[in-house]
Amino acid sequence: MSNSIRSRLLGGIFKLSGYKKVFAKPEEELLESFRKENEKCVFKLPTDKNAIYSDVVINEEKDHHCLRMQKEEKPSEKAVLFLCGGGFVRGINDHAVKSARNYGEKSGRDVWLPYYPLCIDNCVTETYTMVYQTYKEMLKIYKPENIAFLGFSSGGAMAIGLCCHINALKEPNVSMPNLIIAVSPGSIPYYEEEKKKMEELNDLDVMLDKNFMVDTVKKIMVKDQDVPDYLVHTILGDFTNFPMTHIYYATHEILYAEAEYFEKAFKKYNVQYQMHIREGLFHCYPSITFYPEGREAEEEIIGYLSN
Repeated sequence: MSNSIRSRLLGGIFKLSGYKKVFAKPEEELLESFRKENEKCVFKLPTDKNAIYSDVVINEEKDHHCLRMQKEEKPSEKAVLFLCGGGFVRGINDHAVKSARNYGEKSGRDVWLPYYPLCIDNCVTETYTMVYQTYKEMLKIYKPENIAFLGFSSGGAMAIGLCCHINALKEPNVSMPNLIIAVSPGSIPYYEEEKKKMEELNDLDVMLDKNFMVDTVKKIMVKDQDVPDYLVHTILGDFTNFPMTHIYYATHEILYAEAEYFEKAFKKYNVQYQMHIREGLFHCYPSITFYPEGREAEEEIIGYLSN
């Protein structure tokens, strides 16, 4: 299947933009870049009339917030926990809010968008604690069979990792959601074969650099603390009782190296899953709808959320 002119144009734009070079920077330089960018990514309630917005305070002491978006004053029967990406270092911008609202609007679900603590200044355990608490708040309103997790990139890793976290904590009355959709989910390479595959894919990837995944991001995430393997090496989690899981990858992204390892894990734990692999496209290709392949993937994801 040949890709559209617009998709090839977009890939060329990413390549020329130098986007990839940001993720190739040494740790401190990379963090400083995102600290400046994230000054604009603070929590705020949108003022438009496209949804009914509310602030769900997840931890008042730590000032953690979740943006809830509803079509009506009364909560819908179904909801989606929308987990933004950004390598645990990039904050949530207006485009991400618009995208999350779009998925909720078109699928008939309320949207919960947690502004989770980034690993610029926090260990990843803090990130997962906040997202897990957000899910518990959702369970007070929605049945677990009416909740879906949708995540992109590091958010895709969290969508999967959060279910591993549920298995690890074994907390009563915290059940699995009904659906996971993970777009380009990350997993820090654990095996040498993973690292080698990422190196082979690196020249094809116009967005992420293999040094970020292989060398840099784990140090940023763990902060020299003792962290469970599955919070960084997502493929090592306990996938027992996982719901139906859809994973989207493109062949021209370094994270495609993880596809076969997720498949092995799903088969090991008898998880119902579907891999959606798109030839020749780039990281998180469904998140941009300027071109037909992105629109098609978005519509497909909305279809899964709607059923």
